[in-house]
Amino acid sequence: MLQFLIGVLVGVAIVVVFLYIYVFNPFRPPVEHEQPPIEQFRPVQIPEELRKFLKSGDDGQGISKWESCNSISLLLHILFQEHKDTRAIRRWVHKRLQMEMNDITTRSTAGRLIQEIRIRELSLGVKFMTINSIRVENVEMADDNSTFEKIVFILDIDYSGGFETSIDVDTIITKKVSLSVKITKLAGMVRVILSRKPYHHWTFSFVSQPIFETDINSQYQGHQLKRLIPIIKEAFRRSLQRKHVWPNYKIRYRPFFPNPIFQASPPIHSFSHIKLEGGMEVTVLQCSRLKRSLLDDKNRNYEVFCTVAMAYRPLVQNEEQGHCVSVLLTFSRYDLLAPIGLVFEKATNASKPVRVLSVEDNSLADKAAFKPGDVLVAINNVPIRSERQVTRFLQQTTGELTVLVERSLDDIDDEELKDNIVVSDVRDVDEPKSDNPIESVRDEALVERNVVPKNSPISHGA
Repeated sequence: MLQFLIGVLVGVAIVVVFLYIYVFNPFRPPVEHEQPPIEQFRPVQIPEELRKFLKSGDDGQGISKWESCNSISLLLHILFQEHKDTRAIRRWVHKRLQMEMNDITTRSTAGRLIQEIRIRELSLGVKFMTINSIRVENVEMADDNSTFEKIVFILDIDYSGGFETSIDVDTIITKKVSLSVKITKLAGMVRVILSRKPYHHWTFSFVSQPIFETDINSQYQGHQLKRLIPIIKEAFRRSLQRKHVWPNYKIRYRPFFPNPIFQASPPIHSFSHIKLEGGMEVTVLQCSRLKRSLLDDKNRNYEVFCTVAMAYRPLVQNEEQGHCVSVLLTFSRYDLLAPIGLVFEKATNASKPVRVLSVEDNSLADKAAFKPGDVLVAINNVPIRSERQVTRFLQQTTGELTVLVERSLDDIDDEELKDNIVVSDVRDVDEPKSDNPIESVRDEALVERNVVPKNSPISHGA
């Protein structure tokens, strides 16, 4: 029996050795074969099925035919079912609704009598919006005819879910007026645009005035104010017409694209491993909006020149210093009595008006790595407009705040800090259409015009 067992083991060992020699051939001299590299970033191509679909329109109103969206409506409904009562969704809706209410008070005649609007109760309703049908209205292709520059959809939507909110209004005449607003029906054609010009964004607006029906109740000290209800309905209708009916719209980013303005810079040495070869020649054909008076004989002490730069984000700063990077800081404060340790000053750039003048040693701001000269861009994804806004954020909020600042490279003198700059994306915020074309430039050669005295070391951006 023992001999049989030994024979079986020896036979198995011989078979294993034979298979190893047959498969791996260890006696063959090693030959190095380089594995062919994989092209990691291949250009996008449009499937032929989609190309044919974009030519299916036959009524002259769009480039594709109408399609039913019942399956998509079911998908959206189950997502609404699972998330409608979550804290994150309710907080986001509450914030957006509060912004809309504040906008009504600041842009309407009735806003002169209103001191404050507070949302007391909020119900997201029982049904989500239904998309009856959808079609592609228009597309713009890039030069390679394989990528989209802009695509426009037309959606037929219908909502009767019963979104409802209760509002407390403080006026200069009375202390508090209660208002209850319920959306009973909202239906119409919606135009949704996804575009890469001047940078990635998306918009939506109604093609024409939609069907908008509301149920409004107002009370003051137990008495209903029925005569005010038509005025309130008209105010809501005008607000919808002014902000969300074509050609009026807002440029939006979330949840599809990041906001190019509110992005932290990558580490300075993150691309040092890439070998750069060759060169690039740039010819400035035209430089406009310069003051002609600078070329007069009496201003011969000044020299007019331009600086050409390329960047992944818009050039919106107007600095006396060199280049700057965006740094994402985490400011932690759990005691409302603890001083923040920051002194601010008014910056020269109107779009980013708050600059850090000094930082107290061993303070909360010092621990968060604030530095003198930092320009505050956003706090918790909210763009900074005034020093009062910054003070309210930092002094009246407990917990952790994400602060996006712009810092001059001249202030980053620590090599270790240069390597450890936070590379975190700030969630973008929805911004209205910008009237400044300079703020709408991305991925292009950017020109910064400067005028300085010939003998002066200080440059001033025009």
